[in-house]
Amino acid sequence: MIADLVIKGNAIFDSVAVDPFPGFVAIKGNKIVEVGKGTDPSPYIGADTVVKSYGDQLIMAGFHDSHTHLLMAGMFKTYVNLADAKSEEEAALMVKEYADTLEDNTGWIRGFSWYHVFWDNKTLPTKESLDKYFPDRPVCLVNAEAHGVWANSKAMEIAGVTRDTPDPFGGEIARDEDGEPTGFFYESASGLITKYAFIFTPEEEKTIIREYMKGAARYGITALNDVQPYFHGNMGNLDVYSQMDRDGELTVRIHAAPDLLGDLDQVEAWREKYRSEKLRVEMLKQFLDGVSTTHTALVLEEYADAPGNYGISLNDTEAIKNAVPEAHKRGFSVKLHSCGDKSARMGLDYYENAIRMYGKNKCRHAIEHVEMLSDEDLPRFAELGVVPSVQPEHVALTQKFSENPYFDTLGKERADKTWPLKDLYDTAGVLAIGSDCPVVDNSPFLEIYRGVTRLHNDGEPKGGWNPTQKLSVYEVLRSYTYGSAYGVSRENEMGTLEKGKFADIAVIDRNLFAVDPQEIFDAKVILTVMDGNIVFED
Repeated sequence: MIADLVIKGNAIFDSVAVDPFPGFVAIKGNKIVEVGKGTDPSPYIGADTVVKSYGDQLIMAGFHDSHTHLLMAGMFKTYVNLADAKSEEEAALMVKEYADTLEDNTGWIRGFSWYHVFWDNKTLPTKESLDKYFPDRPVCLVNAEAHGVWANSKAMEIAGVTRDTPDPFGGEIARDEDGEPTGFFYESASGLITKYAFIFTPEEEKTIIREYMKGAARYGITALNDVQPYFHGNMGNLDVYSQMDRDGELTVRIHAAPDLLGDLDQVEAWREKYRSEKLRVEMLKQFLDGVSTTHTALVLEEYADAPGNYGISLNDTEAIKNAVPEAHKRGFSVKLHSCGDKSARMGLDYYENAIRMYGKNKCRHAIEHVEMLSDEDLPRFAELGVVPSVQPEHVALTQKFSENPYFDTLGKERADKTWPLKDLYDTAGVLAIGSDCPVVDNSPFLEIYRGVTRLHNDGEPKGGWNPTQKLSVYEVLRSYTYGSAYGVSRENEMGTLEKGKFADIAVIDRNLFAVDPQEIFDAKVILTVMDGNIVFED
């Protein structure tokens, strides 16, 4: 068979063999027709075949980001990024400078990634610093964890937030000593603002998604899991996704996961309506807890710096407990956000109960994040067939290891057991890896580097934080490809370079198996093929 495209080189990683091998990948249409190991590709090369030759650069399956908030990730690529701000005033000024570049001077101003933990005084921001620059224009700024929002007075006016507005379940409106809202909204209270700030027309959504896909192609990302629920509801219009699919615009395969607590009859209708090679709606997602740095992750033992505090539920956990068996019965795989060891146990309990009620089926339920886990709960992943879905970059929340807040909030003993990646990989037999964009950038190289080294950006601690939990390059890359495909029950279609699978391929500018781990940071994608088409080339 004459191929449309042949990619050959000395380092092909097929996500099956432990080590890369020399050979070629032959593509016809949108499928791989042959993977040759040390063989001659000539029989597949005709007059019109495009041949790409690489030396020791790594040829591998495209990355599958197992945890992305697609619309917010596109917004992250579109709007102002405040990660480098060192103070509230500096962040507010960055927003002002960004707003001055916009043609539209009337609508919402949106931004991401500010984090008071990184600021010099580590104090939460208030509406006053934004009001100074934006007295008449609404501002909504999502923090680095995406579990808090900083808003100005105009935004609160539009949202109808006053001193009399009650705190929602699982959230809090920060207030001053007089009871007035300060402009910071914790956890589910964020939805009071984003309900109004994150409204987009179909054309606006398409623009945001295109911006995401442009970056994804540069990173070799060819598939993703879109975890849609935010505090105000699902984010991402499936009609828009489907239209882009029909128009041939999608350069990533989208696996959407709407709200577990929503209308499951509606989601069943979506599952039937939106089912193509590039768009699936077969999962559901919800939050069990928050994050440990703000004491909102549910923990089995009290926080070290907050005696008597065991975290909070962001949702009605009884409702989640009841929804999981119903979803399981209907064949929906469920993804539950869990950063605490108590919430992980709850999630595993809910899955076990669903299996007890309706038996094991095709569902591939997942615990998302798995930052903390008790020893007795670890084997349950294998017993129940639950997929651990992790984001190694979260290991390095701060630039410097000395500034890591986990030792204060959890105490050293617990902190040194966080992110048990290797234990999960070995015990569950599979690991799905993603980025959690926009909480962090969706560069796969951040996740690979962190999973392999467990170092912060200052190179500390020597040998890595909890080094027994390091993953090998093979384990990380297999998890970022095959593991994520397995998590969406599509390992027979994608996730490895094998004959008959989709031609979703990334070429890295160096062999990650052969370089010093520090070089992983500098690696870049030089070719991305998605569905047999070259969507990026450098």
